[in-house]
Amino acid sequence: MVSVSGDGGYNEVVNGVMQADNPKAVCAVMAAGNANDHRRTVGTKPLEEAIAEGHVRQIDLLKIHTGQKEGEPLEYAHSYIGFGLTPVVATELEKGSKGALTEMISVIKTFSEFEPFEMRLPDGKRHKVDSLVFANIPEMAKYATLSEATATPADGKFEVILFPHMPKWRVALNALRATTQGLGDQPSVSSYEFTTLKPLPFQMDGEVKNVDAGVTVRVESAHGALQTIG
Repeated sequence: MVSVSGDGGYNEVVNGVMQADNPKAVCAVMAAGNANDHRRTVGTKPLEEAIAEGHVRQIDLLKIHTGQKEGEPLEYAHSYIGFGLTPVVATELEKGSKGALTEMISVIKTFSEFEPFEMRLPDGKRHKVDSLVFANIPEMAKYATLSEATATPADGKFEVILFPHMPKWRVALNALRATTQGLGDQPSVSSYEFTTLKPLPFQMDGEVKNVDAGVTVRVESAHGALQTIG
């Protein structure tokens, strides 16, 4: 199955394949969106050449639990899941190709209306957070380098990029750092869990979702869950 789309369209294809539970299904994406983060960072060769060779490989997905009832399908992300500021910034950046300088200015403008969110960790402590991203790839939103880790999308782990609440000028510096030199090494885990205290929007590969208050959110690495080519 070849998705001619950007990250959001490919997200829908991947979730459809996971719900179908067909072990023979093989997915690929032909970049036709704006950011195309997944294709840019995971692709190894031109898609036509890869299909001709027929070499299928397995990569991890991010699986998220957001209070689904019994029988409801879980959702998956091929590249990243974000809460707080970073998804807002990514949405702004993906509105169009404006150039690096103009897009960095757009990032700064989003800070004026942004508010942090609170979450509760399993130890019971509350934390006020500006941004929390779970990344299966090292880059997002065309210019932001999230992690310098040598991990791959097939190692059973993902990176956690967390910005605790801080003055907005420091958040701006971190955002600019992400779009220029990168954020450096970030911790890698196979699962992460927290509880929402208020209704909270989040982003999966560019697709905006919502989770209710009082829900235990758990993100896990679905190791080798997707067969892909390219």
